[in-house]
Amino acid sequence: MGNENLLTEEELRALLDNDPGREEDLKMDLKLKMVLDFPLEVSVRLGDAEMNVGQILNLTVGTVIELDSMVNDKVDLKVNGKSFAQGEVITIGETFGVRLDNLSKPEDRIENLR
Repeated sequence: MGNENLLTEEELRALLDNDPGREEDLKMDLKLKMVLDFPLEVSVRLGDAEMNVGQILNLTVGTVIELDSMVNDKVDLKVNGKSFAQGEVITIGETFGVRLDNLSKPEDRIENLR
């Protein structure tokens, strides 16, 4: 009672299988999955340093170059050279990481990848 207007699972599958747009949707899903698995280079710029040519020529293995930024400073995250998020530098044990503070909308991230 009250369920007479509902489709059974078999009826629903039959309708979806006969939907001419369904095959196109499945093709688009497959294309989208392929794009979502495509590797991209993500980079974070931690800071800058100014050096003259003489200083650069005198660099040796083990030289430490002091940057103008510190832990907790804000940084831009870039994909293929285009900014898509902002975060702050954190330390995780002895390595660096970035905690995301601001992330572009998915539409903007896709547009930036063009």
